[in-house]
Amino acid sequence: MTGTDPPPTSATRRRFLAAAATGLAAATAGCGYVPGGGDLAWETSLRAGGLAFGSDRWYRALGNRLVMVENQSGQQYDIDSDEWREVSNAAVSALAPDGSHREVGETDRQAVAAPAVAGGAVFLPVEGGRVTAIDLSTEGTGDDSRDDATATDSEGDAVRWRVDVGAVLGAGPGDGDETSEPVLRGVRRGDALAVAIGGGGITAFDAETGEEAFAVPDLWTGASGDGTPADAMSHIAIDDETVWTLVPEDASAAGDAAIVGYDRTGEQIARRAVAADYEWIVAVDEGVVAGKPGESVVGFDGRLDRRFALDVSAPTSRSTLIVTDEGRLHYSRGRTVTAIDVQGGEIAFERSNVPPDHLAVGAGGTYVAANEGGFNDPTEARVVAIDDGGETWWEAPLPDDVDPEALFAIGDRVVVVDEQRAYGLHATPGERWSPLG
Repeated sequence: MTGTDPPPTSATRRRFLAAAATGLAAATAGCGYVPGGGDLAWETSLRAGGLAFGSDRWYRALGNRLVMVENQSGQQYDIDSDEWREVSNAAVSALAPDGSHREVGETDRQAVAAPAVAGGAVFLPVEGGRVTAIDLSTEGTGDDSRDDATATDSEGDAVRWRVDVGAVLGAGPGDGDETSEPVLRGVRRGDALAVAIGGGGITAFDAETGEEAFAVPDLWTGASGDGTPADAMSHIAIDDETVWTLVPEDASAAGDAAIVGYDRTGEQIARRAVAADYEWIVAVDEGVVAGKPGESVVGFDGRLDRRFALDVSAPTSRSTLIVTDEGRLHYSRGRTVTAIDVQGGEIAFERSNVPPDHLAVGAGGTYVAANEGGFNDPTEARVVAIDDGGETWWEAPLPDDVDPEALFAIGDRVVVVDEQRAYGLHATPGERWSPLG
């Protein structure tokens, strides 16, 4: 607290205004008050796993849901058996735009890397070189008809399938000695295929059944035997049934960095040598886009013929990119948000002097959030909405004591996550007052 801070018993200006606005809205509810962009609609807890201790957490937005995966360990009460049981697994839950939060299912092992969500399911890389797919719908589709792609009763009906890919991918360079268990770097998911990314290469499998499609176990080890990228997830992208890979120079059997495409049978359908300083790729509009951090973004079609090249300050990591259904590529770098129209091969908008901390896209807009400033920094935690033309749509402060750690757009809500609570904001500006009662 600084010398200018109000005492704890005094209401801050934001709290006073929020309370006044809430009271006024309630008093005039019959007069046609319509919530505006940034107004708080609800808040809820995101705790996924009973009394078990939660550790690593991942969040993924999927249409009208925010999916949370949380590793948990400790004791959990089982209602069916009326007893406490020891758990060490990953719990999956989903948050809807109306603020309702439900548990979906659990794996039998803890997650070891980032999951992927698509097609109504979440795909988790778990301990022991296994990938588990869990349906997000209430009706599970567990299938125990195969030894290598099965669901077990202990995992519950939500499990679609599980596959053990460690024997194919191995531990990979840098993952330990020969006795180390396989380590998965993550999972990518397309319309038809899912890809497990390991220390040495990749394995692709049918997203619905878990049946293996193909494997390239030595993708990163073609030349020196130790070319695994530090961020292997940024080097894999999936578009429908095509798996795109960005192979670094020191991992290429041909001796040069390249983008390589594989169909679902594992046949190489396209290859293009590229500069060694490309750091990430992403599948967009039946093609692939590659980026040189801080320098440029280049787009290629499905044959890897060049579509466009833009001199823009590309992000350093694939994890900051968001692709929309309209074929736009959004990213934030520093205090600038950029949207690229991939089909047109041009910058849709570039907006500077915006909050630098978090980015989300959806509900017709692009959303950025700022964390509260530290000592002697007057910055307040807030969300700014940008329309499709790059202009400010609305701007609103966050409730007191909310300091965002992540930002998402689902349905007609912008969701701010702070620790294990979520705050749902109205995503569109609407009208503060309406003549309709």
